[in-house]
Amino acid sequence: MPAQPGSHIAGYRVISLLGSGGMGDVYVVENESLKRQEAMKVISVGGASNDDFQQRFTNEARTAASLDHPSIITVHSYGVADGMPWFTMSYVKGKDLASAPLTPADAVTVIEQVASGLDYAHARTVVHRDIKPANIVVTRTDDGGVDRAVMLDFGIAKLADSPQLTAVNSVVGTAAYTAPEIISGQAASAKSDQYSLACTAYQLFAGTAPFKADTTTALMMAHVQQPPPALGQARPDLAALGPVLQRAMSKDPNARYANCRAFAEDLRRALGQTQAGTATSVAGVATMPPTPSSGPSSVPGMMPPSNPGTPHYASQPGMTPPPQTGAPHFAGQPYSSQPGMTPPPQTAAPQYGSQQYTSAPGMTPPPGYQGQPSQPGMAVPPGVPPYPPGGGFQPAWGAQPAKKSKKGLWIALAAAAVLIVAIAGAAVALWPKGDDGPPPVAHPNMQLVTDSLTSCAVKDALLYCWGNNDAGQIGDGSTSQQNTPVKVPGLKDVTAVSIGAYKAKSDKYLATTCAVAEGDVYCWGSNYYSQTGDGAESERHVPAKVPGLPKMTAVSTDFGSTCAISEDEEVYCWGAGEFGQIGTGDTSTRVAKPVKVSSLSGIKSIDSGGGTVCAVNGSGELYCWGYNSRGQIGDGTTVQRNTPVKVQNLTDVTAVTIGTAYDSDEKLLINTCAIASGKVSCWGADSSLLPEQKLTPTVINGIENAQVISINVSTACAVSDGQVWCWGNNKFGQVGNNEESETTVQAPTRVTTLEGDIKWVTTGMSATCAGTDRNEEVHCWGSSQNGQIGNPGAASEKQLQPLKVSF
Repeated sequence: MPAQPGSHIAGYRVISLLGSGGMGDVYVVENESLKRQEAMKVISVGGASNDDFQQRFTNEARTAASLDHPSIITVHSYGVADGMPWFTMSYVKGKDLASAPLTPADAVTVIEQVASGLDYAHARTVVHRDIKPANIVVTRTDDGGVDRAVMLDFGIAKLADSPQLTAVNSVVGTAAYTAPEIISGQAASAKSDQYSLACTAYQLFAGTAPFKADTTTALMMAHVQQPPPALGQARPDLAALGPVLQRAMSKDPNARYANCRAFAEDLRRALGQTQAGTATSVAGVATMPPTPSSGPSSVPGMMPPSNPGTPHYASQPGMTPPPQTGAPHFAGQPYSSQPGMTPPPQTAAPQYGSQQYTSAPGMTPPPGYQGQPSQPGMAVPPGVPPYPPGGGFQPAWGAQPAKKSKKGLWIALAAAAVLIVAIAGAAVALWPKGDDGPPPVAHPNMQLVTDSLTSCAVKDALLYCWGNNDAGQIGDGSTSQQNTPVKVPGLKDVTAVSIGAYKAKSDKYLATTCAVAEGDVYCWGSNYYSQTGDGAESERHVPAKVPGLPKMTAVSTDFGSTCAISEDEEVYCWGAGEFGQIGTGDTSTRVAKPVKVSSLSGIKSIDSGGGTVCAVNGSGELYCWGYNSRGQIGDGTTVQRNTPVKVQNLTDVTAVTIGTAYDSDEKLLINTCAIASGKVSCWGADSSLLPEQKLTPTVINGIENAQVISINVSTACAVSDGQVWCWGNNKFGQVGNNEESETTVQAPTRVTTLEGDIKWVTTGMSATCAGTDRNEEVHCWGSSQNGQIGNPGAASEKQLQPLKVSF
């Protein structure tokens, strides 16, 4: 029974019931401490009291609360009361698109605003999953124009798909706007949000959804099989907009626009070719008739600011910068400084206990530098979106499904519809603990990695590794080189992988591999500094679980230390700590067990290199700590930082990477690059990536809308709109321009020989690998002496053309 006016829920006074839907009730409540009206959604569907569901709810609520954009509803607070999850948000006065008639010009304005909000969310690896007219509320200015278009229910569709609930019918409830790849069983992505937005736009112009059918099964089949309708058939005066909508509704996600804003911009240009303008009204959007057991409905009229007329999307509280202490240079700093830098105390090489580092992990000199080892290797792909964009951490974008029999698809869809109808009237069945749960969520930035002459890739939730294996880093129980991918035994539901190393006095690369499998961190390989986290110091040739950690989502290991991100978006570090890389102020030689970096929260992505660690939070802020001899922390100094400090002058950061190289005097060069607002910025040592040392971020020209970035040995590669661009050191052809040269490639250069929609790229120690969605296609090129290309047909030393890796 809904709560009565005057009663309290979690300390909020109920003013009125706004409405009820498949997932629960929505109320207008008063935040009595702030004297502010807010909207509260209480999830009361059966199964919501399940512990697993409540943990998932907490994760999704945190993700939604981290979003701060005018077209995304602001989530203020969340919790669980009497076994029922709830969250509060801004109470915005306006009508949803299912009941708000719009002119074509206003409709395009609404699409532009929503597209901007979606791209903002996608850049933070969050997918809405349920774009439809009823989930978009429009407020008006005093003169009747469109003020704000605000999206509701970020994360609710994902919760509705929880196995603990019977709300699987949520998909059917929005079947009129669901992308064909989702119907075919693939994960939601930025491109599927774009498809739903295009269906919504079509409905705004035509007054009806693009596909109509008498049954749910037939409606889903229409999305999968029928071509998008031409808008001109329903609205001849708006025929020019038809091709734009049809492209955004392509069956193939790769054929759609690169992002939602590009779709909206084309829509605006097409509208300029019509006579409709603001004079032609569009009928109010017809609400889709309920399909069998339709899912949760949105509540019209929900949510307005307490101050009408003033945008009321309070910024999500940012992180309070951790204490920034001028940490002393640790006696015995390992690397000499560049001219013009404040030199830290120097020694020939860092000495940890009885073992000496002669170089940083996974490093080779840039072109023209002396002493380039004959064994170049590879680096961890740092992170981003898009990513592929996804929710919480979005699942890896789905590639086009394999072609299947239409008959089989009809049977599957019919069975799904029957199942939904059957469940709709039944009691809720909880997913029992211990049973197989939902599929794992792949971390978008840790699916493909190459470092220290070894490569690994996550494919079909399994981990494959190949290349150098001196320290047992492949994880197959041996130390034998593997020239083709080998499945790492004992791991399933793998969602992230990282490789890191240092070059020992023997000139061998002592590498460690870590992965997240079933939410647990496993590490193996080199372990002198207890970087495998199991308290031992001996090598591990098969994966060993790191004890004492909560469920985790991401991991990064390098230079004898390891850091990982929990599902609660907190950071834990362990291993070598002498250069401050543990992040807690502890500079012990070894930190044998994971410790939480308590000054950080809301962390989405992490990378480490050369004793430096950097992490990106959900507000798009970048924090770095550890070794800083080249200014790679980006705080304007070369002072070692034993706790995280915020990198200034960067906003909307979505990815970070740290790379190392040597100059002709064998001095270590360390650079950091990040993607901020779609642009690549780099800082640190003067190298093939920067003409001079930079202590703060400097924009790299020549690449826009970057989503993934990776650097190492003064080579950089990035993914932009499904294409790979590389620049810098090209001694082994790792830039991918079909040549190798001692001359630096100055500007970002597209790798034209790659086909398909590329999602990931990683470059390290003069080899580069790139992968399409879910690593369905992986290609590698560059240095090939240790099997790291993963194809026996690779050239013996330098592979200039990308070669496919077969799993």
